[in-house]
Amino acid sequence: MDGRWIVAYKVVDLSSKQLVLERDFELDKDIQNTPLLAGGEYNITIFLDVDLTAAYANLTLSVNLNHASNIDRYWEIHTTELNLTEDYNPNEAEFKFRQIEGRYSVSTFGRIPSDRTVTDLGHGESLHKPVSHRFIQLTGPDGSLLDEIALTVIDSEIDGYRYYLGQRQADLEGYLVTQVDPAFTGLFESLIALAEVQAEAGFVGTAQSILESIDIDIPPIRTEATFQEKYFLPAVGGLGALAVILGALFFRANGRLSFTRMIVEDQIRELEGLTLRASRTDRNLGQKLQEINDKLKEMEEN
Repeated sequence: MDGRWIVAYKVVDLSSKQLVLERDFELDKDIQNTPLLAGGEYNITIFLDVDLTAAYANLTLSVNLNHASNIDRYWEIHTTELNLTEDYNPNEAEFKFRQIEGRYSVSTFGRIPSDRTVTDLGHGESLHKPVSHRFIQLTGPDGSLLDEIALTVIDSEIDGYRYYLGQRQADLEGYLVTQVDPAFTGLFESLIALAEVQAEAGFVGTAQSILESIDIDIPPIRTEATFQEKYFLPAVGGLGALAVILGALFFRANGRLSFTRMIVEDQIRELEGLTLRASRTDRNLGQKLQEINDKLKEMEEN
């Protein structure tokens, strides 16, 4: 709390009117119901605590949002005692007020830029990464930053990936406490890890596709022999193990793997594109994916 001017704030989705998040630094209250999405429109209400009067000093409150589609202003002042300067315009992205001791409430309305989380790579490729967006800033007479609200913004693609990641992680937790074959569990965990690497690099579409591909109805159960022993799979870990699972059509109840040339060929094509994209941002990852692709080609030829 020490040194804070913005002592609390809440964010409401302008479309649904639902509370997105609320934070109160005095009460140590922190509620977040949904993520903030690029392209979304929000109402942010802040509560200011000015604990010292310096009537000669003008403070500036600014918002870093585009105009909301159905609201003709940025600002709404709830506390009439806030001593605004004469040039106050609610339709401008910033306004000034005199530093008079007191507690004040102000709302702002706006839309997060829809491309805030996207980096265009050209040739139809783009990265989607969470970003920390500065929504509101309070600055002093000399332009120094006194306080701010900076929040993480994602987009619908990242949100979709996170949904599937949560589903697969829940599946994995279930596999670890049941009789699912440990070799299968290891491969499943490695594929989740690959999806996380792809998402961290910004390739969330690829990451989601990986997670969707391992939505298994009935995983293989360990009996006398392990899944690894039954199918003569080498004891490999990490990304190398994915060459095996990427060639699988599906896992049936008795743990059998059904391989088809069509699936292997599809995976090779997808992995070639993935390798090309990954090599642009992470050479080591690109090399590892190329090794997996080479193994898939060997499987296709055998």
